[in-house]
Amino acid sequence: MGAAVASAGMAYAGGSPRILVNQKELETECIVQNDRIFVPLRAVSEGLGAQVDWNEQAQTASITLENEGNVSQVIAQVSKSVVAIVGNYADDRLSQSEHVQSMAHGTGVVIKSGGEILTNAHVVKNLKQIIVVMSDGQGYEGRLKYIDAESDLAVVKIDRIGMKPISFADAGTVVPGQTVVAIGTPVSFSLRNSASKGIISGVHCQIGESYHLIQTDAAINPGNSGGPLVNLKGELLGINSAKFAATGIEGMGFSIPVDTVQYVISQFERYGKVRRAETGVVFEESWASMLGLPTREGLTVQKVAAGSKGEQAGLQVGDVVTKIGEDEVHSLADYHEVMKKYVMGDTAYLTVERGGESLWVGLVLSDE
Repeated sequence: MGAAVASAGMAYAGGSPRILVNQKELETECIVQNDRIFVPLRAVSEGLGAQVDWNEQAQTASITLENEGNVSQVIAQVSKSVVAIVGNYADDRLSQSEHVQSMAHGTGVVIKSGGEILTNAHVVKNLKQIIVVMSDGQGYEGRLKYIDAESDLAVVKIDRIGMKPISFADAGTVVPGQTVVAIGTPVSFSLRNSASKGIISGVHCQIGESYHLIQTDAAINPGNSGGPLVNLKGELLGINSAKFAATGIEGMGFSIPVDTVQYVISQFERYGKVRRAETGVVFEESWASMLGLPTREGLTVQKVAAGSKGEQAGLQVGDVVTKIGEDEVHSLADYHEVMKKYVMGDTAYLTVERGGESLWVGLVLSDE
């Protein structure tokens, strides 16, 4: 695919044409022919902020520029896959008004047409009764099928078929600056399927010890937990999970990335829970990592469980692990991200610093 450019913005340096789109230089090859410059269509379109899709079979290029119409279409499309979740922790001795006051609500997203709904673990944990309300207002009693507190994900099952599952985005497409929409049930159950628009503020963010998160400035409020963060194709980028709320803090919501979501779902379907490959070692991250500062320091071995695979491999308290396989680890979140690649019985090769020497340790991973 190519486009002839006559006025998008051209500058010549040393005889080599440069193409500027919105004052940003395109890093792409071009052809000069008969006083015209031919540039790949995708390069120019994406330089203008458009999303480009190529259908090889139909030989068709679809170029979508962001506008309010696209956002409204995305909301209408995704809302069919979004549900509200309500329940309470109360006992039967409470009055009706006390029951209402004790109700908890959140959001979920359909992942299986046969009635499987993904949400946050903290939304459904310890709920006495779970009611799932569809976008059409119909309610169904739900039962907890899977839950994993560490990733903060859970699956609720209802007795309904023919539901519309959400589409999953490619994890590699999640980049800062990307326009996103969050859909959920903020503040009040009556506000189910409310939408907010923003951008991805950051990726690979760390606000805990488990996994990396996506940061967004799309409004995420109590009740949005478990709802989808989607791109302008209506594809799931993440599950909305948390926000920073304090005086002077605005636009700091966090979502569980789609690759973590897919990892947890695959574990649920295979084992009925998340079976993490373990080393039998307790690690400690550096102060710089705890503070979120850039660091090249690795993880220090704080404890090695007796009889564990870590002990059998010869790891010692005070060892510093800088890499697992080809992946560097500078934080506990880095460690957990890398360990998603492994299953019980795999051998992980650790680069270890000990007493000024660098060692390579092979460790057969166990189940937790």
